[in-house]
Amino acid sequence: MRRGRTEVRRPGHRKLALFLELYLPRGPRDPRWTLWIELWARTPANEDLRAAQQEIDDGWQRDLEALLAKGVDQGRFAAALDVPARASELLALLDGLSTRVVLGQRGADRAASLTRAHSAAALLIPHL
Repeated sequence: MRRGRTEVRRPGHRKLALFLELYLPRGPRDPRWTLWIELWARTPANEDLRAAQQEIDDGWQRDLEALLAKGVDQGRFAAALDVPARASELLALLDGLSTRVVLGQRGADRAASLTRAHSAAALLIPHL
């Protein structure tokens, strides 16, 4: 029997790597991130923008938590992993790396930031 679509199974660490690649900006002045930084700057004075920003942040948090929880369930990440805490810590790190890339800071290109993100993820989320 032939299927029109084949499901691809990826190990937890590969899914996490794909998440990091998706999250980080493509380079300086990445339009997604330029807009995001602009939104951050305006949220303290605008309740509607703050709510929208929080909704977007919560979506990334939920997605990363689901990815990590599935990895734990599949035995790919440590069973004792504090999923919400590790997701929050990794997202904070990614936000910092992303901001540096978008601003074009020295030594903060996409490749270097991906390397740093992978290194931090390996420390925060041990693979089995």
